[in-house]
Amino acid sequence: MNNLFQFLYKQLHWIVFILLETICFVLLFSYNNYQSSVYLSTANRMTARLLKGKHKVTTYLGLVEQNQALAEQNALLQQHIVELEAMVAAHHLDSLSAVEAVSRIHRAGYQVSPAQVIDKSINKVDNYLTLDRGTADGVAPDMGVMGVDGVVGIVYKCTEHYSLVMPLLNSNSSISCKVLGGDHFGYLRWQGGDPRYAMLHDLPRYSAVEPGDTIVTSGSSSFFPEGVMVGIAQEAYPSADGLYVTLKVQLSTQFANLEHAFVMRKMDAEELAALQELLKPKNKKR
Repeated sequence: MNNLFQFLYKQLHWIVFILLETICFVLLFSYNNYQSSVYLSTANRMTARLLKGKHKVTTYLGLVEQNQALAEQNALLQQHIVELEAMVAAHHLDSLSAVEAVSRIHRAGYQVSPAQVIDKSINKVDNYLTLDRGTADGVAPDMGVMGVDGVVGIVYKCTEHYSLVMPLLNSNSSISCKVLGGDHFGYLRWQGGDPRYAMLHDLPRYSAVEPGDTIVTSGSSSFFPEGVMVGIAQEAYPSADGLYVTLKVQLSTQFANLEHAFVMRKMDAEELAALQELLKPKNKKR
């Protein structure tokens, strides 16, 4: 305590000076309009800058939560699209064939869940993606994975909290695809090289295909419903025997920039059967 008093005594002249300066400034800015306005405007500018800086910092720190919320919202919108297609099929059976109606209702057999891409490769022959969702989140092998722009790949292996996905950019990947509006399908395979392109093989030569046509999933497998975007046809190459056509497809998914994905979870057989029961009342009236 004595040391404190000795320090204050030695610095007494500075303490008195600072105190008097503070009183002078208070009197100056309190009783002079010009100085008061200058002080207020300067203080407001400084406060605004500090608040703006604080807002930028807090916004940046909250990006993870915002991205997660957006991913969940996108998944919900994707789910609504699937459900709306089922409703359209159920209410327009009179203008659709039974096969087409069943196909549209079948699409409602998929639930969409958001996931984050936490690791990926695109420059190998056999590339893989890692998602931050696993068996604890309802993800299992052989589930389809799509992005905002289209097909990504198929779940290959899972742990409790993570999943390994075999994307289209893998030599072992083979996705059943067709030209939008057509009935004939082939198998999309990546042959290495440019991650923007893959080849659609085994498409019958009499298929009406032109550059610019949209390539979508065929719905013939349980991985994806029919009509999920895959890419755009660029060029057609006839096979050696002339029976088939191979299409060069520009993939809609930009794997280099892929950060968010959606896992397509297929409902169980009981739920699918219940959906297909929607057909029976309409068919009886025919």
